[in-house]
Formats: sequence, C-alpha cells, structure tokens
Amino acid sequence: MSKIFARIQQNKHFKYGIPFFAFIFGGKLLLEEFRSVRYDPVLNPKGNKKLIKPEEAFADLEKVSNKKITYRKNTETAEEILENLEKKIDLDNWENKRGPRPWEQGSIEQRPIRRLKKEPVAVKDLLGE
Repeated sequence: MSKIFARIQQNKHFKYGIPFFAFIFGGKLLLEEFRSVRYDPVLNPKGNKKLIKPEEAFADLEKVSNKKITYRKNTETAEEILENLEKKIDLDNWENKRGPRPWEQGSIEQRPIRRLKKEPVAVKDLLGE
C-alpha cells in the first residue's frame, strides 16, 4: 500500500497538476466571496455609498458651464433594441463584397500624392525676433 502512495506522490500530475488546479479554482471561489462582501448591503452597509450617480459626477461641470445637464435613462431593454435592429436590417438578402488587395493590379485606385511645399524655418522666426 505504501508503494502505491509513494508512486502517486512522485507522479507529475499529482505533484504539480492538483496544486495548480486547486489554486486556480480555489482562488476563483475565494475571490467571489471577497468581492460579494464588498457590495453586499447586509455585510457592508456603506459599500454602495461609494458608487456615484451621474449628477454627482458632473456637478462641477454644471457649475463651470452654468448649464443644467439632463440625464436620460434608457427605457428600452437590450432585447428590445436588438429586436428593433433586426427589423431594420435584412439579414436574409446580403452580398459578400471582396475588399481590395494591394498585390492585385487595379483593385486599389491610384491617387496622386499631394504635398504642401514648405519653406525652411529660420531661427529668427522660431525665436520671434
């Protein structure tokens, strides 16, 4: 029986693999617990007070610009927005258009290179004299 345990302990999978996976999956579970404590109102009643609202974030901008900034909340859900887009876009009738290839002649239209002619700058101009 001791031979079996000795052989298992010398196995690479047992020696390196099990601690590795225990670290990865155990770390995930521990991080979930620690992160949930941060935002849980029962365990940390002051945790949600750190999150700011748009009104608080842009209050100084309102003071500087002397304008009232209005904040609109989106009343549509993501599913409703997706449905509206699916109604607008025809996904059944489409054409695959091939993009230009630089190695194929005539696929990219040649445009003339236009450069501005610049005079060299004198030291007097740089110094403002």
